[in-house]
Amino acid sequence: MPIFRTREHILKRHYTIEELSKQYLMNTTTLKSVFKAVYGMPIASYMKEYRMKLASNMLLQEDKSISGIAAAVGYKNQSKFTSAFRDIFQILPTAYQKLYRNQ
Repeated sequence: MPIFRTREHILKRHYTIEELSKQYLMNTTTLKSVFKAVYGMPIASYMKEYRMKLASNMLLQEDKSISGIAAAVGYKNQSKFTSAFRDIFQILPTAYQKLYRNQ
């Protein structure tokens, strides 16, 4: 089923819903509803949560700067990354790193 390949596709770059629907030959409404049925959340929410999980692992395991990690998970703006991270984890990335890094 093409919807399973969609997840990997959307994580590689920022696709619009229209681009994804053309690529997978579905109208936008069908794409959104099938994705939500399979993954339990809308595409944008899934992408944000997945990227933040990747970022949290990078914060604990890599010696990259916050801006480097933000860029690695698809954010051009560090402040938007920080805001998204705080939305998911209720803590700033730097505080998360200090709190959990050497545990």
